[in-house]
This record gives sequence, structure tokens and C-alpha cells, in this order.
Amino acid sequence: MPLRKSEIHMHSIFSDGEFSPSELINIAEKNKVSILSLTDHDTFDGIPEFLQSAEATEITAFPGIEITVKFHDFNVHMLAYFKDYESIKPELRERVKKMTETREIRMRQLIERVNEVIPDRFQGTIEFENVKRGAEGVLARPHLAREMMRLGIVSSTGQAFERYLVKYNVERENLDAQTAITMVRESGGVPVLAHPGERSYSLICPEKGRQPENAPVLLEELREMGLLGLECHYPYHERMGTVDYFIDLANSFKLIVTGSRDFHGFKTHQKVNIFGTTKMEPVFLEQFQEVWAT
Repeated sequence: MPLRKSEIHMHSIFSDGEFSPSELINIAEKNKVSILSLTDHDTFDGIPEFLQSAEATEITAFPGIEITVKFHDFNVHMLAYFKDYESIKPELRERVKKMTETREIRMRQLIERVNEVIPDRFQGTIEFENVKRGAEGVLARPHLAREMMRLGIVSSTGQAFERYLVKYNVERENLDAQTAITMVRESGGVPVLAHPGERSYSLICPEKGRQPENAPVLLEELREMGLLGLECHYPYHERMGTVDYFIDLANSFKLIVTGSRDFHGFKTHQKVNIFGTTKMEPVFLEQFQEVWAT
């Protein structure tokens, strides 16, 4: 029996992805991907379109989200998966809406900072409304980078980050890990730690002092908070040869092993042919369903 393909970590135009939720469903059909979850950053706004588009297909689709959470003195990304839209409690939906507002405040502050340090002839040309218009969904730094490129301030989005968006970044106060995990569990959801070995928003980040040897202790702490899964199969982990390390770590804490491409499209130079190419059996789906049934 052939492997059932999945893509459970992906982004749409409602956060920082290239495609609309319905376009992602079309890509999934073309690539014969039959298990899907939309996990936009800090928003559920794309979920209704995503689920509606999947109804006419053979795809198993369920709501998701990727939340930036504060853990100790750093930020990590936490994925959360739900049985259906109705199971997401109003309290969690309201909290997520506040995250969108926080992102907008942060973007205004970031634009203000960047407008002061770009070459004189461009100062004041970056306008919040233009960045927001280009975003379509939840505002993030890639949207500002694209506007800077459009204005000719930088020649690429990468250059925008290298010269301005890292150095002059405005940190926002994120939801703490315990609150986020508790709220997800109260909605019957499955909280999963995203890309634990990636270079940012991760458990391990040696250049920021988060060493691999500390990971088990931190993961145990998150497990006690109610974390249920670990994203082990991930493009960066595959390149670094750390997939098995994370699988062993997940197994040692009895966490659900997940994996995906973290598909954004052009923003991360991803072509649609990589969509759904994670080489893993979708055992996680049965494990999710067990959680959703309780």
C-alpha cells in the first residue's frame, strides 16, 4: 500500500504564504496529498475557506494554527491541531484575534524605526497601509520586506532582513507557553512544538545559547505543561541529519511524532512540487483522532 501523503504545516495568504486556502487544496489534489492542515501564524481567518474547499474532495482536512509563544526568555513556534472549527473555543479565538492586533501595533513601530535608518531619499516612503494591503492577512516582517523591495529600497527580501529587519526588529510580547498549551488542550486540540532544531523560534539555537544538551530538560517541562507532539521531520532537520535525534527525543517523552514542509511558497523559495513530500507514515493522524475523541 503506497504512503498516504500529508502536509500539516503550511501557510496561506492569511499569514505569510503565497497561496489562498482553496489554492492549497488544489495543489494538494494535484500532488495527491490527502491529509492537510492549514497552520497560519496567529490566525484562524483562513480556516473556513480551507475546510469548505476541502469538502468536495477526498482530502482529510482539519484546522490548525502556528502560535508564537514565550518560553523562558525566548520565543518558540507551537502548532496546534483541532478536530473541527466548532471545537475551537471562543476564548481561544478571542485570544488569537488579540495577537493580530499586537502584530499590527508592532508593524507600525517597526516601520517607524526602518523609515529613520534607510537612505535619505527613501525615508518616510514606507507606509503602513501599503504594507497591510500587500499582506492580505496577518502582518509579518516578510510583508514589510516585499514592500521595501517594491519601493526599490532593497534589491531582495533577503537584503531587507540582512540590512534592516533583524537589526531594527521590534519584539512583541507573546502568549506564554503554559497559557497557549492549556487553551489548546481546553479546545480538545493537539499542541505540537514546531521545528525544534531550526535556527530561530526553536528549542535548540546554539548561536543564541540554546544548546542541544538542554533540549531534553526543556522538552520535559513543555510535556508537563501539556505538550503532546514534536515536529521531527522538517526540511532543516533533514539537511542537518537530526531527524532521528528528534524522533528518539519524542519517543522518550511519549510525544506524537509529526513532520511537514512548512510550506509557504515563494517566500521561502519553495516550489509546489515539494508540497506533501515528507517521507513519513501518517500515524500521527490516528494519534490526533484519539486526542480529539477524549
